[in-house]
Amino acid sequence: MNNITMVNPSPALPLSAATIHNGVVHVSGAVGFKPGTTDMAGDDVVSQCRQTLANIDATLAEAGTSKQHVIRCGIYLKNIEQDFAAMNECYIRWLGDHRPARSTVGVQLARPDILIEIDCIAALS
Repeated sequence: MNNITMVNPSPALPLSAATIHNGVVHVSGAVGFKPGTTDMAGDDVVSQCRQTLANIDATLAEAGTSKQHVIRCGIYLKNIEQDFAAMNECYIRWLGDHRPARSTVGVQLARPDILIEIDCIAALS
């Protein structure tokens, strides 16, 4: 494990915001918490998606890379039929012309007020 770097390890949970190994950043599932809190950025998928992506941007920056180096994203939606289109618009605005691999699935999330969770894999820049 000497060649694995933990990015922002949680003092309370058994995880890090990301890990780095062999030039690849693995970002843990992020949700739309306002920075430094466990308060949601809003009660709709767009506000949560925007905050989730901002939180991912911050983690990627701390790891030494950016969204332009994302290889793959996994998107988990509580209400996939209802929220897919709005999430997809938000996601497209975040990425611009970059098109990493992606999967999107409907799931039950850790708290009832969480509507979206996103994880990703990125190359170091």
